[in-house]
Amino acid sequence: MEDKEVASRIRRHHRRLLPEKIPPRLSLSRKVFEISCPARLLRPNSTDDTSGKAEVLRVDGPSKYVNAKCPGYIKQPLFQTIPSGASRYCMLRWNKKQESLPLQLLRSEDRKYNGLSQVILGNLGVVLIEGLTAVLKIGALLLARTFCDDIWPYLQAFSVCALIIDPLKSLVPKVRGIDVRPLQGLAGPVAALTVARPFVRLGLPDLYRTARFWRRLLPIYCGYIKTKYTAKGKSQEKQFEMWSTRHEWGGEKVHRLVLDLSGFYVKSAQILATKADFVPEPWTRRLANLLDNAPPRPFPEVERSIRQELGRCRLRSSLPVDSKGLVLLDAVFSVVETTCLAAASIAQVHGARLRDGKRVVIKVQHLGMEVAMKSDLRNIVWVAKFLEGQLPFDLGPVVREIQKTIPLEFDFEREMMFMSKIRLNLEQSGFDRIVCPKPVVDLCAKRLLVMERLEGIPFTRILHPHASEELKCRIPEVVNLVAYLVHAFGQMFLVDGVFHADPHAGNLLLLDDGRLGLIDFGQCKVLEDPVRKKLAIMIVALYDNEELEIASALEGLGMKFGDANGGIVSDSTLALMARIMFDTCYVQEATVSPMSTESILRSTPLTSFNQALWLVVRALVLLRGLCYGLKMDISACTVWRPYAIRALEDLEHISV
Repeated sequence: MEDKEVASRIRRHHRRLLPEKIPPRLSLSRKVFEISCPARLLRPNSTDDTSGKAEVLRVDGPSKYVNAKCPGYIKQPLFQTIPSGASRYCMLRWNKKQESLPLQLLRSEDRKYNGLSQVILGNLGVVLIEGLTAVLKIGALLLARTFCDDIWPYLQAFSVCALIIDPLKSLVPKVRGIDVRPLQGLAGPVAALTVARPFVRLGLPDLYRTARFWRRLLPIYCGYIKTKYTAKGKSQEKQFEMWSTRHEWGGEKVHRLVLDLSGFYVKSAQILATKADFVPEPWTRRLANLLDNAPPRPFPEVERSIRQELGRCRLRSSLPVDSKGLVLLDAVFSVVETTCLAAASIAQVHGARLRDGKRVVIKVQHLGMEVAMKSDLRNIVWVAKFLEGQLPFDLGPVVREIQKTIPLEFDFEREMMFMSKIRLNLEQSGFDRIVCPKPVVDLCAKRLLVMERLEGIPFTRILHPHASEELKCRIPEVVNLVAYLVHAFGQMFLVDGVFHADPHAGNLLLLDDGRLGLIDFGQCKVLEDPVRKKLAIMIVALYDNEELEIASALEGLGMKFGDANGGIVSDSTLALMARIMFDTCYVQEATVSPMSTESILRSTPLTSFNQALWLVVRALVLLRGLCYGLKMDISACTVWRPYAIRALEDLEHISV
């Protein structure tokens, strides 16, 4: 009876099958060790306790082996393990009550047990080794999922079949003709990653979003590096074919990354979509859809956001609420369109009609987007560090300015202020062909913006490669309006000191009356007077085309370039770099990607960048992209010279 009870208790501790009976003549030591080895166990002949003769017993489940020693024969093990090089033991204490207590211990065959301290050190070693092994396995699986995503479902299926947990044996079907035993070591980590994913997504959304970003970015990066080196030594026709295939693949991958993650990556994609002068055509073709057509959120979620924010507007005290404390939409709007007019990186826009019949649009911020944006900004910092040394310029100042300005976009009250300010400045300056929407101030809140509706066609639809002939016939109107917009930016940059920093095609409308509609004032900036004066000096120098003055103005703006060979950068090269950064005219060197080995930045890298000018340069990059797409060769410096002269007169008292 006692033998059966002992065997039953050992089975419960180790989840394995043991012999039904333990030989009654066996005198066990209080020191019993167990080793994980191959699936065989040797036990002594029941007629001779010390002979060492043994018979082989096969055990199901995890391979467990007992190595027991008799006090009278310390060097002669009664239970002898099959040599396998393994050194992981478990200790069993077999006392008078026939109870067993497993405890991990790292031990060699000829090593003598020396007390509790050795057990603790052995446990620590086992934990460290097993922990390191688990980390390496999980790291390998994450890399496999990153670069070989298609095989992940098969790996999950085979790993489940390889699970050696007894309760699952009757549930998991046997895979005929396939040996899944090699996957037994990965079955646990695969199961852990599969089960942990929903918990990480809910409990650690920041970590989950970061992992998704890098899992999608790394294959794109490695794919381009692979093509870069494999294309060397090939003929030009073969290189063109290889890069064309890679750009098609990369454009699709980047587009899927942006659609999947949204947030800040949509805004980055919008910039890339306007840079047809050096961004590959497959990229701009796919990313152009994101200029005003980012993935929208479902209307019930949007409706809840609108009702919550209406409870924070100026009229909140006079608006009726429901039992949950949310403002009733019918109390403010007679109609709210469920289909969005446009979806952007942090918000989306719906058409509506106020109770007095006025047509408006509602711009409401996505729920939870502020948390996601913080994660995205951290990822951009890591991308900058990852690309450090691979780009001919330092991304640090640009990233720092992005970190400073992007969070400001979440304050729609700030956007309302800039919208009103720029609209008033343009009206007072006589730019009556540019229309900025008027906000409904009493209904606006920090995450809600209600403004008048501008009826028109976005430039993205007119400039789309597959636009209808009717829309293509209006391209000359767009060309005239873009030229007019360049004039307006001279007024904003140099005279007013307050400018719209996001003039991509999705934020420009061809209105029904032929005027230009300017929308989305989330990215705006106020230029300090000293910076504005230095910029005016640069514009005048570029207009005069005096290389020495241009080089001096460039240094005054805090832009410094170096020579890759350690020499001195010539004034002509500095003048060329200044024209690329602060003009919109066609420059051949500006059409070469900074990643290309033929880029001028490879021989003349940018060593210092004034982050206060990032949004100025960004707006000029977008304007240059518009001009390039419309085949316009217009020099902003020529247009802006009168505004620069006026700025220098107004700022004569400012020392720089």
